Amino acid sequence: MDVVKIRAVMEWPAPTTVRELQRFLGFADFYRRFIHNYSSVAGPLTSLLRGKPKKLAWMDQAQVAFQQLKDCFTRAPILRHPDPDLPFVVEVDASSSGLGAVLSQRHGEPGKLHPSAYYSRKLTAAEANYDVGNRELLAIKAALEE
Repeated sequence: MDVVKIRAVMEWPAPTTVRELQRFLGFADFYRRFIHNYSSVAGPLTSLLRGKPKKLAWMDQAQVAFQQLKDCFTRAPILRHPDPDLPFVVEVDASSSGLGAVLSQRHGEPGKLHPSAYYSRKLTAAEANYDVGNRELLAIKAALEE
Protein backbone atom coordinates (compact mmCIF):
# COMPACT_ATOMS: atom_id res chain seq x y z
CA MET A 1 0.00 0.00 0.00
CA ASP A 2 1.46 3.37 -0.94
CA VAL A 3 2.09 6.29 1.42
CA VAL A 4 -0.93 8.29 0.23
CA LYS A 5 -3.27 5.39 0.96
CA ILE A 6 -1.68 4.76 4.35
CA ARG A 7 -2.12 8.43 5.26
CA ALA A 8 -5.77 8.25 4.18
CA VAL A 9 -6.31 5.23 6.44
CA MET A 10 -4.60 6.90 9.40
CA GLU A 11 -6.77 10.00 8.95
CA TRP A 12 -9.97 7.97 8.56
CA PRO A 13 -12.43 9.37 11.14
CA ALA A 14 -14.15 7.08 13.60
CA PRO A 15 -17.46 5.84 12.19
CA THR A 16 -20.60 7.49 13.51
CA THR A 17 -23.13 5.34 11.65
CA VAL A 18 -23.58 1.67 10.87
CA ARG A 19 -23.03 2.43 7.19
CA GLU A 20 -19.71 4.18 7.87
CA LEU A 21 -18.51 1.22 9.96
CA GLN A 22 -19.55 -1.19 7.20
CA ARG A 23 -17.59 0.88 4.68
CA PHE A 24 -14.45 0.89 6.84
CA LEU A 25 -14.66 -2.84 7.56
CA GLY A 26 -15.24 -3.56 3.87
CA PHE A 27 -12.05 -1.69 3.08
CA ALA A 28 -10.08 -3.35 5.89
CA ASP A 29 -11.40 -6.80 5.00
CA PHE A 30 -9.97 -6.46 1.50
CA TYR A 31 -6.49 -6.29 3.10
CA ARG A 32 -7.10 -8.90 5.83
CA ARG A 33 -4.52 -11.33 4.42
CA PHE A 34 -1.84 -8.73 5.16
CA ILE A 35 -2.88 -8.22 8.80
CA HIS A 36 -1.83 -10.74 11.41
CA ASN A 37 -4.78 -11.81 13.62
CA TYR A 38 -7.19 -9.68 11.62
CA SER A 39 -10.29 -11.35 13.09
CA SER A 40 -9.16 -10.71 16.65
CA VAL A 41 -8.25 -7.09 15.96
CA ALA A 42 -11.47 -6.37 14.05
CA GLY A 43 -13.68 -8.47 16.36
CA PRO A 44 -14.96 -5.61 18.55
CA LEU A 45 -15.95 -3.72 15.40
CA THR A 46 -17.64 -6.60 13.61
CA SER A 47 -19.58 -7.44 16.77
CA LEU A 48 -21.21 -3.99 16.57
CA LEU A 49 -22.90 -5.11 13.34
CA ARG A 50 -24.51 -8.24 14.78
CA GLY A 51 -28.26 -8.31 14.57
CA LYS A 52 -28.41 -5.58 11.91
CA PRO A 53 -28.48 -2.60 14.30
CA LYS A 54 -30.10 0.67 13.22
CA LYS A 55 -27.75 2.80 15.36
CA LEU A 56 -24.07 2.39 16.07
CA ALA A 57 -23.24 1.73 19.75
CA TRP A 58 -19.66 3.08 19.62
CA MET A 59 -17.76 2.60 22.89
CA ASP A 60 -14.16 2.80 24.12
CA GLN A 61 -13.47 -0.82 23.13
CA ALA A 62 -14.60 -0.07 19.57
CA GLN A 63 -12.40 3.04 19.42
CA VAL A 64 -9.36 1.04 20.59
CA ALA A 65 -10.03 -1.69 17.99
CA PHE A 66 -10.57 0.94 15.28
CA GLN A 67 -7.22 2.57 16.07
CA GLN A 68 -5.42 -0.79 16.31
CA LEU A 69 -6.76 -1.83 12.93
CA LYS A 70 -5.65 1.45 11.36
CA ASP A 71 -2.22 1.04 12.98
CA CYS A 72 -1.90 -2.42 11.41
CA PHE A 73 -1.82 -0.78 7.98
CA THR A 74 1.33 1.16 8.87
CA ARG A 75 3.30 -1.68 10.42
CA ALA A 76 2.14 -4.79 8.58
CA PRO A 77 5.16 -6.78 7.38
CA ILE A 78 5.61 -7.10 3.66
CA LEU A 79 4.50 -10.50 2.47
CA ARG A 80 6.88 -12.42 0.26
CA HIS A 81 5.78 -14.51 -2.67
CA PRO A 82 6.11 -18.20 -1.83
CA ASP A 83 9.11 -19.99 -3.29
CA PRO A 84 8.03 -23.53 -4.29
CA ASP A 85 11.62 -24.74 -3.82
CA LEU A 86 11.72 -23.81 -0.12
CA PRO A 87 9.94 -25.60 2.73
CA PHE A 88 6.92 -23.91 4.28
CA VAL A 89 6.32 -23.22 7.96
CA VAL A 90 2.73 -23.06 9.19
CA GLU A 91 2.13 -21.51 12.61
CA VAL A 92 -1.33 -21.56 14.16
CA ASP A 93 -2.98 -20.21 17.26
CA ALA A 94 -6.46 -20.35 18.71
CA SER A 95 -8.12 -18.32 21.42
CA SER A 96 -11.55 -18.42 23.00
CA SER A 97 -12.92 -16.21 20.21
CA GLY A 98 -10.92 -16.92 17.05
CA LEU A 99 -8.15 -18.72 15.27
CA GLY A 100 -5.34 -17.71 13.01
CA ALA A 101 -2.41 -18.95 11.00
CA VAL A 102 0.72 -17.67 9.31
CA LEU A 103 2.32 -19.32 6.28
CA SER A 104 6.04 -18.49 6.21
CA GLN A 105 9.30 -19.52 4.58
CA ARG A 106 12.94 -19.11 5.60
CA HIS A 107 14.81 -16.78 3.24
CA GLY A 108 18.46 -15.80 3.23
CA GLU A 109 21.05 -16.49 5.85
CA PRO A 110 20.60 -17.32 8.70
CA GLY A 111 17.14 -18.18 7.41
CA LYS A 112 14.80 -15.54 8.81
CA LEU A 113 11.12 -16.44 8.59
CA HIS A 114 9.14 -14.18 6.26
CA PRO A 115 5.33 -14.39 6.09
CA SER A 116 3.73 -15.33 2.79
CA ALA A 117 0.10 -15.27 3.96
CA TYR A 118 -2.11 -14.76 7.00
CA TYR A 119 -5.42 -16.39 7.84
CA SER A 120 -7.83 -15.67 10.66
CA ARG A 121 -11.47 -16.00 11.49
CA LYS A 122 -13.86 -15.88 14.41
CA LEU A 123 -15.03 -19.07 16.02
CA THR A 124 -18.66 -20.08 15.67
CA ALA A 125 -20.69 -20.34 18.88
CA ALA A 126 -20.27 -24.13 18.84
CA GLU A 127 -16.51 -23.95 18.15
CA ALA A 128 -16.04 -21.53 21.05
CA ASN A 129 -17.11 -24.38 23.36
CA TYR A 130 -14.25 -26.63 22.20
CA ASP A 131 -11.46 -27.28 24.68
CA VAL A 132 -8.09 -25.64 24.01
CA GLY A 133 -6.60 -28.70 22.29
CA ASN A 134 -9.51 -29.07 19.90
CA ARG A 135 -9.46 -25.34 19.08
CA GLU A 136 -5.76 -25.66 18.20
CA LEU A 137 -6.52 -28.70 16.01
CA LEU A 138 -9.31 -26.72 14.36
CA ALA A 139 -6.80 -23.94 13.62
CA ILE A 140 -4.45 -26.47 11.98
CA LYS A 141 -7.31 -27.91 9.91
CA ALA A 142 -8.50 -24.46 8.82
CA ALA A 143 -4.97 -23.32 7.92
CA LEU A 144 -4.28 -26.37 5.80
CA GLU A 145 -7.64 -26.11 4.03
CA GLU A 146 -7.13 -22.44 3.26
